[in-house]
Amino acid sequence: MQAKPKILRILVVALIVSLVLGACGGGNTGKTWFNLPSIPVRVQSNGVASVFGFNIGPVLQPSLIQQLQSANVQKLEIRIGYNGIHVYANGRDLPYISWDQESVATLQDVLTRLPNVPNGATIARVLPWLRTIGTGVALNLPPAQGAAPLDIPRWRGETTVSPESPAETTIGPFNIASLVFDPQGNAIIEGVPVSTLEQALGMALPLRLDPNTLGLLQSIGAEKVTIATHPNGINLSLNDRPLPGIAYDSASLNQLLELAPAFVADPALLATLQDLVPQLPGAQISVVVSFTGEAVAETELAPISISVEPDGSLRAFGLPVVPEPVVPADVIQKLQAANLQRLRVQVASDGLFIAANEQTLPTITWTDESLTRLAGLVGPLADVSPDLVTSALDIVRRTGISLDVQLPLAEGATPVEVPAEIDRTMEPPSLDGFTPPVLHASFAYSQQQLAAINHLTSEDLAQVGVTLPGLPPELATVMQTLGVRQLALVTDPGQLNVLLDGQPALTVNYDAAALQKALDLAEPFLTDTPLADPGVETLLREQILPLVPGADVNVAVNVQ
Repeated sequence: MQAKPKILRILVVALIVSLVLGACGGGNTGKTWFNLPSIPVRVQSNGVASVFGFNIGPVLQPSLIQQLQSANVQKLEIRIGYNGIHVYANGRDLPYISWDQESVATLQDVLTRLPNVPNGATIARVLPWLRTIGTGVALNLPPAQGAAPLDIPRWRGETTVSPESPAETTIGPFNIASLVFDPQGNAIIEGVPVSTLEQALGMALPLRLDPNTLGLLQSIGAEKVTIATHPNGINLSLNDRPLPGIAYDSASLNQLLELAPAFVADPALLATLQDLVPQLPGAQISVVVSFTGEAVAETELAPISISVEPDGSLRAFGLPVVPEPVVPADVIQKLQAANLQRLRVQVASDGLFIAANEQTLPTITWTDESLTRLAGLVGPLADVSPDLVTSALDIVRRTGISLDVQLPLAEGATPVEVPAEIDRTMEPPSLDGFTPPVLHASFAYSQQQLAAINHLTSEDLAQVGVTLPGLPPELATVMQTLGVRQLALVTDPGQLNVLLDGQPALTVNYDAAALQKALDLAEPFLTDTPLADPGVETLLREQILPLVPGADVNVAVNVQ
């Protein structure tokens, strides 16, 4: 009679050992001590579940079950193990939450500091054990009506992603550190307070941290958060300490895309995901957000690659940006007539540089002081606050945004070779013995009406039948509002300087090749002008344009 309890104990121990050994098979890390079997949960179509025959009530919404059935997911298994929290759909890997000893230590520290996480300290203590003793839950879902039951292999061990080695960068490299929050939660973009942009725009921007968020960040001592992609996932860090991230490879991303149609109803969004997700292994993107009020890194952006599709729609890095046609068909045809294949635009701290194919177009350069003067003039003319113009230009200049626009090739056109960098240099003017053209003129306006040209008054001009238009009212109003009395255009060799009261606002730089290329691009759009006359075009190209870089021009508009 006494042998029965002993035999019973032996059987129980043997059962536990068999379960453990049965669950220990597989796994390529060798780190988990052993893996407990996943708890089998059978879910009905109405969301009610049972475990080992015991009803535990609803666990999923019926609508979610319908989506899973639509994707023919009959088993969804979630495993917690040494490498992270894995999700398997019908036994196949999906992207998962990855962690290691360092990231778990950071997570433990965060959990113990967060004031509103129930049992945060307890969860933090349990995390290392969850990595050591693998466990999980297997949701067995009813097949959709008419769907055959799948033969799903049993989980046999923790998996890891396969190393990816992208042949080229698909998106980026982008290192973005423009967004900063001060201790009061106010946002700053590239040194420009968002409050300045709000005042200029006359509207609020949703970039201010509320007191609850500030309190949470302060409780965990957050100074900066970093998000960075790599070929096998997305890394997260807090104050340079790693947090659990996301791991994936091409196989798990493809599996994710197979399930996506059941969960994404918007066809446009689904198409974007189908274009974006395969590019993730090749993406090089790093985003750093500071909460100290000071930027902690420099923003560095690769050229943004934009393609104009034959139908006029736009794509960036192969992704649809504007799915509807935005470039009219006749404009594309005219650009093709000019053989424009690549248009590169670069905004730097000192200017705007544009190249059409391999040829640099006339450039625009400025200084910090001249840009402030220019914003004061351009803003009112464009019905925009000068502060907004200045702030927007500051952000664009500091981030160094550049675009690489590719246009559809005309039929029969040969692709052009384009250098990696825009050549900012301009050739010195060569007049080949010709005397430089000279144009000096001073226009005086009073009450927006022409009062004099050089030494000729309006009365003198009227006597010979010459009547010139008045000053455009918008320009007159802006000059008067800003207290600008003189707007002048003055040339140096290869340069046209715009001066406000004798002080530089901007400089246009050019040489003969840049001017000829600009005319090439403009010509298809000027078919209804005198330039359509071959004789006029020849005169302009062969006689006038070569002399422009060396011309002596000094034209001033004076407002009384």
